Amino acid sequence: MGEGMHLKGSLVGKPFPVCGLLLTLTLFACGGGASVDVNSAPSAPTGLQATASNAAVALSWSASAGATGYILKRATTSGGPYAEIGTPTSTSYTDTGVTNGAIYYYVVVAVNSAGQSAPSAEASATPDSMTTVPPAVCLTPFTQDTSATSVTVGSGTAASCTETALANALAKGGVIRFNCGGPATITLTSQMTLRTDVNTTLDGQGQITLDGGGTTRLLYYSSPNFQATKTTVTIQNITLQNGAASGTPIPIAPAPCSQGTQNDGGGAAIYMRDGILHVWNTMFKNNVGAAVGPDVGGGAIYTLGSLGTTIVGSTFQSNRAANGGAIGALFGDLSIYNSQFSSNQATGSGANTINGACTVNGGESGNGGNGGAVVIDGGETFAVTVCGSIFTSNAGGAGALGGAISRTPDAAIQTTTIDRSTFAGNTAPSGGALYFHNSNLVITASTLSGNTASGSGGALSADSSILTFTNDTFADNVTQKGLGGSIALSGNGGTLQNVTFLGNQATGGSGYFGAAIAGGTALSISNTLFSENTTKDCNSPMACSIGASTGLHNLQWPATHTVCATADVACTTTGTVFSNPQLGALQSNGGPTQTAAPLPGSSALGIGQNCPATDQRGVARPSSGCTAGAVEGAISP
Repeated sequence: MGEGMHLKGSLVGKPFPVCGLLLTLTLFACGGGASVDVNSAPSAPTGLQATASNAAVALSWSASAGATGYILKRATTSGGPYAEIGTPTSTSYTDTGVTNGAIYYYVVVAVNSAGQSAPSAEASATPDSMTTVPPAVCLTPFTQDTSATSVTVGSGTAASCTETALANALAKGGVIRFNCGGPATITLTSQMTLRTDVNTTLDGQGQITLDGGGTTRLLYYSSPNFQATKTTVTIQNITLQNGAASGTPIPIAPAPCSQGTQNDGGGAAIYMRDGILHVWNTMFKNNVGAAVGPDVGGGAIYTLGSLGTTIVGSTFQSNRAANGGAIGALFGDLSIYNSQFSSNQATGSGANTINGACTVNGGESGNGGNGGAVVIDGGETFAVTVCGSIFTSNAGGAGALGGAISRTPDAAIQTTTIDRSTFAGNTAPSGGALYFHNSNLVITASTLSGNTASGSGGALSADSSILTFTNDTFADNVTQKGLGGSIALSGNGGTLQNVTFLGNQATGGSGYFGAAIAGGTALSISNTLFSENTTKDCNSPMACSIGASTGLHNLQWPATHTVCATADVACTTTGTVFSNPQLGALQSNGGPTQTAAPLPGSSALGIGQNCPATDQRGVARPSSGCTAGAVEGAISP
């Protein structure tokens, strides 16, 4: 190029002829010696993550400098050959052209006008219906952690995903993910310790199982502080199974003093003292805590002195411990959203009481058994929320309380809120589904059906509590040898509005009554239906025995006992009319829970006043002239 010649900007980075040669210009930075190739392709993307869900894989990666777009490629064998599946311009993409159960391998390439980068490191995922977050009935306070990976366990094969590799990753903390070449199970022979000074996310990406082999606790976090440390542990998209916890024996004392294990025998999957726990889309199966003890709880999770435990979109199946077969919580808020609990069991017995015949440890007696799925115990002052969740076939222990949930605040009255949830087929000696003491119990738009108590309270047993129930359905609950086929109360009060009681029973015979509600407690009951709640006792109130309760716009049927011609007593002293509301079967009528809707021509239509804004399904109601019971309007069979 001759002296004094100037190169136009349009030639920078482009080939041009000089003296018969074809050159490409590369500029050199002044004073530094480093070169900037203005015609270079972008660097290969990093941090590719593949997260499986039901018939889909979500992909994300870090941006490449200079890239104007990306090419996603997929293969069904590791290393390729890869086929192009998408050309996004952002750093995320969802692949929906996949089949559950198949392993898929992905790479991403960055592109610009100069060309393509080398491919990223490979990531894999296996879509599966089991990795789907349960339906998002309720809004949640957080979503899964999608932050960039800090530490990777494994180098692309199942053999590289070892117990040692996991322990080394957890020792570093941060966001931990796995590269195991597909689904992998890591069997643990010693519990994995979580850092208390660094936030940790353990993300199995729907492919990883941690297995305790029936001998080992899986994850352990223990701070010397109490309700103070703000370190957050997030467990997501992983299966935690076959964990086992033993704990410290209670000093031996003669009966009736408590026997068994102290509370360090809980949390066979996760034990957490202090800190904050978030759980997202995680499966807990067959985790077992100590079998006997008055306070030990949480076959899967036990939290003590936490600044908050929140469970979202997770499943708890066949876990067990002395109390709280799935979860035990003490001294900390507990929130459960959009989760499922099935076949969890509280294995202790005798509950937890004070008995003067025991002269040690303050007279503590009983060996647990409370809360087949969840127990919240002790003199705590914290909020409990259950929303959009399903509890089925959970069981409390012998002589104990609450087949699904048991809560016993010992100091000031505390609030538990249950919203849009289902409790079905749970069992316990008292409170087939729920037991609450000293609580402000708020239940909204929920169904309790087919629960059984061998003693009182087929669905709910409550004492010293305030009830606020709106748009709920209690159906087909049974007390076998007690009072209250659906609800048994002692020293309570409260309000029931637009509630449906259908087909509940007290089956014990003479002396067992109050098929819908029993207990010497005055309630305010309005726009509520009592239909076909029956007993085998001819001499006591059949549907309700609840003191001087008052109400408006209620219907009750039948008007006479089913085992004799004796007239039944109205459930309220005012505002209840004997008339058949003609309800359909308990079934799906829309909304997240099953309901029993009035049939066309029902006398329940249009009689309600001061109505809630919506019914149990979320369907709008008129403020006056609404349908009594939990469902607005009639539905044909």
